[in-house]
This record gives sequence, C-alpha cells and structure tokens, in this order.
Amino acid sequence: MTPLTRKVTRRSSETYRDRSKMRRIVITLYPSGVIGLRLEKTRQEETLPLRLAYETAVRARVAFERAQKSKRKGGRS
Repeated sequence: MTPLTRKVTRRSSETYRDRSKMRRIVITLYPSGVIGLRLEKTRQEETLPLRLAYETAVRARVAFERAQKSKRKGGRS
C-alpha cells in the first residue's frame, strides 16, 4: 500500500442537502492523519482525526450487531 505523503482530495457520489441545493461531499486526506469533509463549492471544512473516524465506525458496527442480536432474541435484554 502507498504511504500518504501529500494531501489527496476526491469528490464522492454521496450528496447532502445544503439549504435548497443537493451538493456532493468532498473528502480530503491529509498526511498528518486527519480527514477533511466539506460540501462541494463551499469553503467550510470539517476535520476529524482518522483514529476518531475509525473508532466511530467500529462503535456503530458493534451497536448495529447488538441491535440485530437483540431483535433475533425477541427483544429481551
């Protein structure tokens, strides 16, 4: 795998409603271990550490799996 040595910016196909317009989400990966998210044709960028993004994804997956398991058991805790 190639190490990240400079910032890489890509437009996703995912859209988000901003005021009355649907805008694509732009993702920027920075070599410092930060991910930036902004809406296309805007300047305001939201950033978060890659570690936090990974931890959030894992927590969401675990919560989903627990909910599915609980649903299979008939809703009992």
